[in-house]
Amino acid sequence: MMRVQRTTRVRRSVILPSFWYQPWLYVGLLGATEIVSDIWNPVLGIWLHVFLAVAIGWQGTQETNLDRRHFYWVLAVLALVRVISFAISAHSLPGVWYYVLAETPLMVATLVARRAFGLSWSKIGVQWSRYWVLGLLVVGTGPALGLAESHIIHPAALIGSLSWGHAIVPSVFLIIFTGLTEELLFRGLLQYYAVKIMGNWAGIVFVAVAWSLLHIGWHSAWDVLFVFGVGLVWGWVRQKTGSIVPTTIAHGLANIVLFLIVPFQ
Repeated sequence: MMRVQRTTRVRRSVILPSFWYQPWLYVGLLGATEIVSDIWNPVLGIWLHVFLAVAIGWQGTQETNLDRRHFYWVLAVLALVRVISFAISAHSLPGVWYYVLAETPLMVATLVARRAFGLSWSKIGVQWSRYWVLGLLVVGTGPALGLAESHIIHPAALIGSLSWGHAIVPSVFLIIFTGLTEELLFRGLLQYYAVKIMGNWAGIVFVAVAWSLLHIGWHSAWDVLFVFGVGLVWGWVRQKTGSIVPTTIAHGLANIVLFLIVPFQ
């Protein structure tokens, strides 16, 4: 007579790896601190950004995986730079000079991180793309995006009058200190790590969410959604072409239309 061995099934609980949800938790907290800073209590919001930057930076020190560690340190820059931008008064530095001073620490932090992490320029998208037709299409949509966003938000002009003498230097500054700086950080550095550790689409969506949440200060949910949509497309373009050059130029042109041209129409 054969003995029948009974086996019992052990029900195992599925535990998600912490890295699957922790980045989304931190980016959600970033959005919450933006709401506090821009809508409710700026002083409290600044302190929350400080605590958030420290928390994210500490999270990076706990990671044994080098890519994850660098990812968190880059993410911490978003909260830290917001502290600087909130501390700068747009009244004391009117016009485009506010953006120059507010975005300079972000540019410096990005360049220092690239060098410290040993990344080549091509890895963060600073290279020409072979998909030049797609690149031209993206650049061509820049002014249209600026015009479209002007129907959602209505910023004041950053120059005294619409003339070449008043507009040429501010235009260059907007391309460098909004277009180039933000594309280097978001589509360049942050997306490099986000895609590497999350996968293509999850990384693109994550960066688009982070970028759009930093537009809460315009007090428009429609603008946050608009920027999120643009971020998805630009993130895909960066992955497709391997370059941030088209999105950098498009970003700068959009802001030139939004801040320098449309206010005078």
